[in-house]
Amino acid sequence: MSGRTLLIDIDSTIPNLALMHISTWKKAQGNAVGFNIEDPTEIYASIVFNRNRHAADGLRFLYPDAKIDIGGGGYDLHKNLPEEVDRMMPDYGLYPDWVSDLGFTTRGCGRRCYFCVVPRKEGNFRINQHPQEFHDPRHRSIVLMDNNILWSKDWFFEVSDWIIRNDMAVDFNQGLDLRLMDRETARRIAELRPLKYWHFAFDSMDYKDDVIKGIGMLKDAGVDIRRHTNVYVYLHDDSQTEDALERCEILRELGTLPYIMVNREAKRTQRMTDLKRWTRPHIFFTTDFKDYSRSIKRATT
Repeated sequence: MSGRTLLIDIDSTIPNLALMHISTWKKAQGNAVGFNIEDPTEIYASIVFNRNRHAADGLRFLYPDAKIDIGGGGYDLHKNLPEEVDRMMPDYGLYPDWVSDLGFTTRGCGRRCYFCVVPRKEGNFRINQHPQEFHDPRHRSIVLMDNNILWSKDWFFEVSDWIIRNDMAVDFNQGLDLRLMDRETARRIAELRPLKYWHFAFDSMDYKDDVIKGIGMLKDAGVDIRRHTNVYVYLHDDSQTEDALERCEILRELGTLPYIMVNREAKRTQRMTDLKRWTRPHIFFTTDFKDYSRSIKRATT
């Protein structure tokens, strides 16, 4: 008798790739699989954010007879799918409104940023799989979850060659490393079509010069910096607000939009909130932060 596999996507902000792989795996075994399976014999739940760990606490009481397997970076950093499952074609039918390929062509990262869990979860950089392996011919765009694909310039060009040949728009969801930018890479990015934005990061003043040089090379290559790029600016806590503001002001001079990435575990202060709100496009390029802060204070007094 085939089993009944209930999938629970607790907090993903985009389709949960691990659950898509599991769905393919279990359907191949003849199981009924989905988000609305009644009386399941087994449950696979995924938690992305640590703050939501408690959401899985009641599963064993709700489904006392089911085998329950809980994973995701918010639950267990060291738990991974078996390699043969992780490389299966994602079940795109699990999210019928999703219309892009989704996957990792690489795993891990050679950086050791203090706030990033990737080295602990995935280890060092390595090639994972070719995008052809998770391509649905009906899709005209691709979202890549690679954490630092530019770590291998040769692989980046191989993957981007395939994207160009297949005339697909692309989103490098986790960003491209400006510290690894060169003129040839910048020209290749200019040849690609962004799904929405090119994402980069400016998380420390330690590599300010690399950011300025990298964005300059993108401009020279013909990338529309104002409309088609945003730059993640990490804000760990309130003590880092002035530093994050300085990074934002540099990006403003360069003509590109920051996206404030606030540490989810930090206590949010008013000036952290104000900084994040100031970086909305219709405000950021027309009003400096001091004027914006003064206008907020007047409005609340």
